[in-house]
Formats: sequence, structure tokens, C-alpha cells
Amino acid sequence: MITHWWLHQLPPVSGVLRAVLYAGLLVLCMNQQPTPLFAPKIMAKTESAFYTPVLALRVLGIRWVRPAVLVVVRNLTIVAWIAATAGLLQPVAGILTFLGFAFLHAVNAGALGANHSSHAALYTLFAMCFSVSYDFSLDGLLADHTAWPLLVARDSAFTSGFAPCLLLVALAYTLFAAGVAKLRFGRQGWFDGTALNFYLRISQPAARWLWLSRLMISKPWLCRLAAWGTLVVELGAVAAIFSWQLRMPMVLAWIAMHIVILWVMFPAYYIQMWCYLLLFDWPWLIEQVTGDRPATHVFTSDGPVATTMAVVGCALTAALLYVLVVSSEQWPFTSVPMYSNGTAEADLIPLPGRAELHERATRAAHGRHTAWGRAWVDEEYLEDIWARPVDPDAEPQRMFHLLMEEGTSTFVRWSQYAKVVRELAIEDVLAKPPNSPEHAEDQVYPAAAFLRQVAPLFRAALPTWEKYEALELVCRTSCGGVLIGRAELAESRVAR
Repeated sequence: MITHWWLHQLPPVSGVLRAVLYAGLLVLCMNQQPTPLFAPKIMAKTESAFYTPVLALRVLGIRWVRPAVLVVVRNLTIVAWIAATAGLLQPVAGILTFLGFAFLHAVNAGALGANHSSHAALYTLFAMCFSVSYDFSLDGLLADHTAWPLLVARDSAFTSGFAPCLLLVALAYTLFAAGVAKLRFGRQGWFDGTALNFYLRISQPAARWLWLSRLMISKPWLCRLAAWGTLVVELGAVAAIFSWQLRMPMVLAWIAMHIVILWVMFPAYYIQMWCYLLLFDWPWLIEQVTGDRPATHVFTSDGPVATTMAVVGCALTAALLYVLVVSSEQWPFTSVPMYSNGTAEADLIPLPGRAELHERATRAAHGRHTAWGRAWVDEEYLEDIWARPVDPDAEPQRMFHLLMEEGTSTFVRWSQYAKVVRELAIEDVLAKPPNSPEHAEDQVYPAAAFLRQVAPLFRAALPTWEKYEALELVCRTSCGGVLIGRAELAESRVAR
């Protein structure tokens, strides 16, 4: 029964759908930064001090990948991608495409800090590893006219609807997890619409439809309605898994939500929307338009291959449920989306007391994300690196902003910078005695050691660095800033 559900819940992927899906996804990934196909460029602009390899790479002993190696992997992935689009050497071409993309995605994850739009592409390529379609394919054409061998039989479970069903579970989870995160981390702000209003105001310079952005910002009731609508769409996403009648309306609602986000905020979910192509019942839609239902392949629902697919589907479902419960952000999964905080105003963010820092750091290190807030936009920061001027009358400057305005480079994306600084602050506070979070001159703790690595990068990137005497990591608290790490600029001579 379980095997039958996984293989028959959605129709098989036709040859035309396979070609359109792969081709469109390739075009989008080659043009929408920062997808994994841009990994060579992104890694070339990321300094190793700010790179945080994901667990999967660390297990393999990989701490850094040179951009030149990534160029080779990217080019080979594109070649396999084109073969998969044409339906050549199925399913090997699809598997190679996924493996190459997954490696680039994993490498990219350690340099981006937060970017959730390409997860849908990763899940889609994984699902397509379990799909073959010999209509509208080079494999089918060659097999019909030559002795070209088919790697998978025409009646194999690979020609079933397992691939779109697997993707449906993954994407429905992604939407559902987003709704759960909003309830966990920003409940009141999302209930009354103030969090959405805050993020709309922050995103207004990037709004693609300024009129709608201004309208929503000026109408609190409209923000409240949109916030509730978002929660309903996201939390109701699981209904698409079990209800054929609700599936298409739900997918259309997801697309509508992404389009509104595209109009009024910075994220552009073109890739995720394209992946939804696999979730529609295309034979049924064609029948409604033409009156004729397209023929589909007959495949077997039993045998070791079908059973293995069902096991893979159940294992993925179990993994997603675990990730949701523990709020894990370990690659290749995600459960804490952007804009999930309940921030209403930047100056209303609750700041911890100095005495709370160690206890909060302990809980955050054990996966309690609310214990030590994460900034999704710059205004939400709770810790930052500051450049201390030589002139005692001059104001300290936030390092990243200073480099953006006056430097030759920032050597890291802001989202990754914010992630690294947050994790560094937590690590440093944990390394010190519970009641002594301040910087210590007699011992080098993680923050000071890291700032010594950053100091030569800062000097190289800022022509006027002589105006500053030190870099300082400061945590915001209810009683003012707490200096937890410091490195002198003139004395630091740590190699890159």
C-alpha cells in the first residue's frame, strides 16, 4: 500500500515535461545569482576566514575548494544537465547532474549564510534521479532505430510517478516549515502584521512594484491580512500531499505568494516556482483542454526497485520531520527561513542582559535559535565587528558598512558575515567563564583570534585603515555594548 502511494500519487514525468523542466531550470540557475552554478565566482570573493564548510564536506575532509576546481565541476555538471534535458543516458545523466549540483550547492552553502531559493532546485534534481521517460528523448529515438541499449526497462518503476511525489513532499515541507518558523520565532509579530510591515519597509528600496509596497506599508490591516494569508498558505501546504482536490489550488497559492513577494520584497523565487511544474497533473489538465487524456506508460508497482523507492521516500520524510522538530539548518535541509523573526521595529528588539549572555549562548549552541537571535536584515543585528578610530573623538564604524562605503572589497557576503559573527560571539562567550564575557588581554579567546585573522584583510581592503587602531567584536545588551573581542590593527600579522 505504501509503495503504491509513492508510485501512483502523481502521474509520471513525460518526456516533454522532463525536457522543459530541465531546460528551464538550467537557464534560471545560470542567470539567477547566487545559485550553485555561480559557486566559482562566489568562492573567489569569499575569504577563507569567513568560510564555514557544511558538515557533509567536513566529514569528507573538505574545508576549502579552489574556484578553479569549481569551474571544472560546474562545466561537467552543465554537460550532464544538457544530456538529462535531451533524455540521453537516463537515469545516469540525471544522477550525475544532481551529484554535481549538490557538490556546488554544499560548497556554496558555506559562503552564502542564507539562501533558500535554490533548495527547491536541489530537491528537484534529486527527485529526477528516479525518473526516466523515453518519449521525446534521445534514448527512445536511438533505441527505436538502432541497437542503443536502454539502461532502465520501459516498464520499470523509474517510469512511475515517484519523482514528482518525492518532490511534492520536499516542497510541501519547505513551505510548512516556513510557517512553523514564523510561529516559533515571530508569533505575535506575524499575528498582528507588524513583522511583515517591518520587513516591507526594510525591503522597499528593492521593491519591484513600489506602489503596492507603499500601499501595504501604509495600511496596517492589509499587512495583517497578508501575514495571516501567508501563514494559512504555508501551514496548509501539507494538504497538497494528501488531497488531490486541494493540490492544484495549493500550488497556485504558493505561486501567488511568491509573486507578491517578488513585487514588494527582495527575494525572487523564480527557481522554486519553476520546480512546481512537476507537481501539476498535466494529463488531467490536457484532458480538460483537449478532451483527450494523453497515454501514459504502464509500470510495475512491485519488485525491489519499487520497494527501494518507497523506502527512500519514507526515509526522506522521516529526515524532514526530524529537521523540523529540532530546527536544524544542516545542509542539505533547512527549517528556519528568512524573515521568520517577529521584529516590529529595530529599536524594539529585546536585548539580553550582560548576565544572560552565557546562558543564552549555551542554549543557542544546542539549537535553540530563539535564545540568540539571528539577523535576517541588517537592522536586526545583536553583535557586530566595529573599527575603533585612532582619534578618541571619532565615532567607531561598523566594519562591513565601512568596507562597503570606502573599501575596495568586503571579502564576504553580508548574510554570511552576519552568520559568522553570530556564531563567533556564541563560541567566544561559551569559551569564557560564565560571568566574564568581556575581552581578556591575558588570554586569546575565539573572538580575538578571529579578529587577528580579519585584521590583515581589513588593512588590505581599506585604503584609509591607518585611521583605525583596532577591530572589536561587540554584543548589544540591555546595559550597553559588551566588548568580547579585540585585535590591534597595527600589531596583527596573521597570514591569510
